[in-house]
Amino acid sequence: MIFLFFIVFFLCRFKNRPNFHRCLKSVMKIIKFLHEKRERKLIIKNCKEIIQNISITIGERSFSKYENLNRTKEFIASRFKAYGALVSTHDYHVESRKVSNIIAEIPGIRRPERIILIGAHYDTVEGTPGADDNATAVAGLLEIYRLLSKHELLRTVRFVAFTLEEPPFFSSEEMGSMRYARECEKNNAPIDFMICLEMIGFANKNAKQNYPLEDMKKHYPPVGNYLAVVSLPSSSEFTYLWKNTWNKYAQKRKIYEMIGPSSIPGISLSDHYSFNKYGFKSIMLTDTGFFRNTNYHTEADTIDTLNFNFLSYNIWYAYLTLLDIANREVLPNEKEHRS
Repeated sequence: MIFLFFIVFFLCRFKNRPNFHRCLKSVMKIIKFLHEKRERKLIIKNCKEIIQNISITIGERSFSKYENLNRTKEFIASRFKAYGALVSTHDYHVESRKVSNIIAEIPGIRRPERIILIGAHYDTVEGTPGADDNATAVAGLLEIYRLLSKHELLRTVRFVAFTLEEPPFFSSEEMGSMRYARECEKNNAPIDFMICLEMIGFANKNAKQNYPLEDMKKHYPPVGNYLAVVSLPSSSEFTYLWKNTWNKYAQKRKIYEMIGPSSIPGISLSDHYSFNKYGFKSIMLTDTGFFRNTNYHTEADTIDTLNFNFLSYNIWYAYLTLLDIANREVLPNEKEHRS
C-alpha cells in the first residue's frame, strides 16, 4: 500500500513534466509485475496444498483403490465449491461401481451457449502417488477456475475433472473423458474446443528433454524447461491460437507447439484423444510427460520432484490465455462456418 501511495504521488506531482508518458509506462509495468508476482505466490501456496492432499494424504487414485478415487472426487468438488462454483457430476458405472466426472462452469454473459471446455484427469495408475501425473493438472484446473471466476466472460468456460483416464481404461468406453465426450456428441454440445491439462509441473534446467522423432531435436530445446501445446493436425488452428495468445503474455516463457498424427508416440495420450474421436477440436498442455519426467508411472512421481515456480507460471499464463480467448467474438471453428 505504501508503494502504491508513492506511485500515485509521483504521477500527480509530475504529470506535466517531459517524458511523463514514458515514466507512466514504466510504472504500469512495475505494477503489473508486482501483481503477477503476488498472484503466482498464492498459486504456489494453493498448489502445494492441493497436490499434498491429493498425492500424499490420499495417494494412489486407481480404480483398485476405489475409496481413494472417491475421496479425490470429494476433495475436488469441495475445492470448486470453496471457490464459489456450482458443482455437478457426470456419473456412470464400471464393474457395478459408480465413478464420476466432476463439472463446474463459469457461464458466459453474451454468448453463454458457446462452450470452451478445459479438463484434467484425477486418477492414477496403480502403485504411484501421481504428483505430476496428474495432481499438477488438477491443481491447475482448480486454480484457473479461481482466477477466471473473477471475470465476466463472453463464452461459457466448463471445467471437468475426469475419472479413469489411466490404463486399463485409456481409450476404452469406460474412460471418463470418453464417456463424457460421447455424451457431448450425442447432445450436439456447442463446444468450441477442448483444452486438456496433462502433467504440467516437471521441469528444470538440468532435465534432459527426449523426443519421439530424431528430427524434432533440431526444432525444440534440448533441456526440459518449457511447456508444450500438442494436437492432431485437425485441431492445428486452435494449437496456433493458443500458442500465439500465450506468447503474447508470456514473452520470455514461450510455449512450443507440437502438431502431428496419432502415430507419433505421445500425441494422443490423454483426454483430448476422447474429444478428437467424437469430432471436437482439442489441444493438450503438457510438460511432455515421459519424454522428460523419468518418474512417470512410478512410485517416484512425488511432490518433492515438482517445480512449483514452473507450475505457477504455467497456470498464470494459461489463465491469461483462456481469459483472452473466451472473450473473443469469433474463433477458428466459427470462421469455418461463416465462410
